[in-house]
Amino acid sequence: MGRPTPADYLNRALAIIEARALRSGEVDWKSVRAKTSELAADAKNSADTYHAINFALEQLKDQHSFLVGRNGQGTKTQTKADSNVDLPKRLHRPDIIRKDAQEFGFLLVEQSGASSQSTKAQSYARRLQERISNALISKPSGWIVDLRGNGGGNMWPMIVGVGPVLGSGTLGYFQYSNVAVPWFYSNGQSGVDNARGRCVNFKVSDSLPDCAQNVSVAILIDKRTASSGEAVAISFRGRSHSRFFGEHTCGLSTSNESFRLSDGATLYVTTSVEADRNHNIYDRGIAPDNPVKQGNIPLGDVNDPVIQRALEWLAKC
Repeated sequence: MGRPTPADYLNRALAIIEARALRSGEVDWKSVRAKTSELAADAKNSADTYHAINFALEQLKDQHSFLVGRNGQGTKTQTKADSNVDLPKRLHRPDIIRKDAQEFGFLLVEQSGASSQSTKAQSYARRLQERISNALISKPSGWIVDLRGNGGGNMWPMIVGVGPVLGSGTLGYFQYSNVAVPWFYSNGQSGVDNARGRCVNFKVSDSLPDCAQNVSVAILIDKRTASSGEAVAISFRGRSHSRFFGEHTCGLSTSNESFRLSDGATLYVTTSVEADRNHNIYDRGIAPDNPVKQGNIPLGDVNDPVIQRALEWLAKC
């Protein structure tokens, strides 16, 4: 078979979006198809249809679906996570923070963009668990998990990295139109439990055992905590002795699936919304239990107001 015509290529992309997108039912597809045909009327090749596909993605209004052209090049619909939000710079904090003669573990969870099969993902998860191990030497009275500025990437290494603090079990759900698929952490493994059984998406060997689950955890979030960064935050929702501090997250607490097109381009389509372990849905992000404005104080600074508020709460637990 030869390459599809531009019209066939466009129709295939539209069929995927219409069939799989979470908010497909809110779109007038007859009108969209007419408009995309008009936009791509002079297309000579598949790349000439990208702007028409982007138009269709924009009609979903989920602010998360996007297109990446072949070989990583080409047009891409801007998502909410791409918006420019000024953030203070970040300063390094040690694995242990002391307050009022008590010691608390501090775990910065930066985004992981590495493939689950890569050595970078392994190194990422192991570094987080090593930081937990280092902090455990001091027998911390509680934990601070800092997700501020975590714009997403690959959630599975992040879940494994913080897994010993999260604890094993079902952590949340991908809520589709007709089914809820749980995601989990267990003994260095993360993944989903679907109709075909347990699917492990990422794992490390010799994982740390779970920490004591009666220890309090303060989770720090802000407006740049997005996408899979929000999924990690949601994983803490419903965990006992946990509380959120900072600012409302970005609002991309939805999950994308990828669909490879015939020319090598990839559609990333939002197909589900995320829910916590108690089935509470977060379709507009996560609000903090204790709202705290950062201002211009560097993240991790000795006077960081979000960390200070978290420490005040932890010291009383």
